[in-house]
Amino acid sequence: MRSTRSRLTRAFSVLLLGTVVVSSATAGTFETDSSAEASLLKRKVRAAIFLHRATFGPTIEEIDALAAEMVAKGTRKACSDWIDDQLALPASLHEPLAIDMYQGDGLVGDESDGDSVWIQRYKFHAWWHNALNAEDQLRQRMAWALIQILVTSEDGAGFNDRNLGNGRPTGQNLPRWLGVVDYYDTLVSGAFGNYRDLLENVTYHPIMGVYLSSMRNRKTDGVRVPDENYAREIMQLFTIGLYELNLDGSPKRTTQGELIPTYDNDTIQELAKVFTGLTFQPNASNNWNTFWSGNDFDLPMAMYQPEHDTTPKVLFGGAYTIDDPQSDGENEIDEALDILFEHDNTAPFIAYRLIQRFVKSNPSRGYVRRVARKFENNGQGVRGDLGAVVKAVLLDPEAWRSVRIVQRRSPDRVIVTSRGTEYSRLREPLLRYAHFMRSAHPTTNYGGDGLFRIRPIDWVIVQESYRSPSVFNFWLTDYQPAGDIVSFQPSRRITNGALVAPEFQMKTSVTSNYFIQLFIWQLDSAEFNVGNNQPDKKFFFNWDAEKAMVEASEGDEGLVNLVDYLDLLHCCGTMPQEYKDKIVEIVNYETRNQTADADYSKRRFVGAALAVLASPFCAIAE
Repeated sequence: MRSTRSRLTRAFSVLLLGTVVVSSATAGTFETDSSAEASLLKRKVRAAIFLHRATFGPTIEEIDALAAEMVAKGTRKACSDWIDDQLALPASLHEPLAIDMYQGDGLVGDESDGDSVWIQRYKFHAWWHNALNAEDQLRQRMAWALIQILVTSEDGAGFNDRNLGNGRPTGQNLPRWLGVVDYYDTLVSGAFGNYRDLLENVTYHPIMGVYLSSMRNRKTDGVRVPDENYAREIMQLFTIGLYELNLDGSPKRTTQGELIPTYDNDTIQELAKVFTGLTFQPNASNNWNTFWSGNDFDLPMAMYQPEHDTTPKVLFGGAYTIDDPQSDGENEIDEALDILFEHDNTAPFIAYRLIQRFVKSNPSRGYVRRVARKFENNGQGVRGDLGAVVKAVLLDPEAWRSVRIVQRRSPDRVIVTSRGTEYSRLREPLLRYAHFMRSAHPTTNYGGDGLFRIRPIDWVIVQESYRSPSVFNFWLTDYQPAGDIVSFQPSRRITNGALVAPEFQMKTSVTSNYFIQLFIWQLDSAEFNVGNNQPDKKFFFNWDAEKAMVEASEGDEGLVNLVDYLDLLHCCGTMPQEYKDKIVEIVNYETRNQTADADYSKRRFVGAALAVLASPFCAIAE
């Protein structure tokens, strides 16, 4: 008898062939038993769309709970209250969790554990545990969005060092490899705070200092000049971008139609002088040379005044001059950060990128303008309030227009129609896989503490925490894949007059195949080994409810209900009806001779789930 996996692979191939016939369909239908049920289902679709954006992927229970709130309060009020509740939750941090994890496993966390122990894996364990389990899901998602703007990775000098730092008194120092975790926690803690404060905390963090070489950046000696890396990237990537923008994110142009650069090389060189003199916190037991003695990655950098450039810094063609009367390095950094934070470009620059990370690849000018205005003023006169900004991103009217949801009678049903390319984005592979796991009610037998010690999965899904390939993130914000999108003429609403699809920069036929094989393997086995040289320690998925759904009715009714359920959970109701009908047809065909088998319901569930998870309707977020 063929293995379950080979049957699934064949069935999936047949289904893909079937999509050639049904790909013109754009609407999915949910049949209900009453008008009240149809009305509730409309809210469930809205809840699924919202929670896919605001979390690492919803469970069906979370969708049902928010939908019930929508019925009671109205859609916008329910989502607004949900956001407010999330803003009030305490931050789930990763560094203390990683420490708890390795100490729970009887490890010290440093070089004393021995060369055979990959102790740095615990940063990934902690990240995945919080992504899947933390109650403050919106904060965790916001941190994930911010790390793709304020980018660092584990690929820095000393970032995986198992030696202890030396910035604290003896006995209190932490392993240096935890520094990248501490940097990520800086974003977690500041996710709903002020962007100016976050920009300062990032600037002084030693991980950023090493990653973009502002660490031990020295003033000129007449031959050597200050390193320009951080000065360039804080402008290009963190605040104002390359070209002047209108508030709606569209580029300003000269009378000749040329783009207007936001800065020139002179400004880079002058700003580089501002970021001189920063170094590690001094060795707590020996600070005889405070510029060279420290090495601690989780304590803010300190200003070593003798290495700070005290000459005037002239920025933006003379628009600003930084020249502190006391020549104090920290004061000059404060002034430079204020200038960048207050720059007209910063609000639309950040607004556009957060919309891309949460909602859609191609926001309209109006969408960017509304979010940028919230960045400029949260309604109480405060600029840079990230909590207000993310709320504006998620509740903007345009965010609700990605699909058209219509309720019909005779029979009672709900029809969900996608609005098209301008309203969508390709789901990040990490978010797609995280939701797959969250939706399956995972558990583990590792450690007895319920903590999820999951290994990095980028060898399959290409994307992983702490592993951005460059300071430009996993993809460029304006990336266009080859094909029709390059010549496609979007509506005049789009900010730059062309469509982009950033996440496609990582998508290839090879990575797509890896993803499908991962789904086949984990759907079939319903578990995977967590590694760490302990083959009996596993991570389990629970699909009992889904399998019971298949068994609940005679004929095809249970399978039809399952496909509708999976469509709602994983595709937010956007799967065309022809495609859903084809899933039922092919799963029936592939399991026609197995009705007496003990795992008959499992095979039907797995076949249907694979067809949904590997479909373009799951891959594309509307």
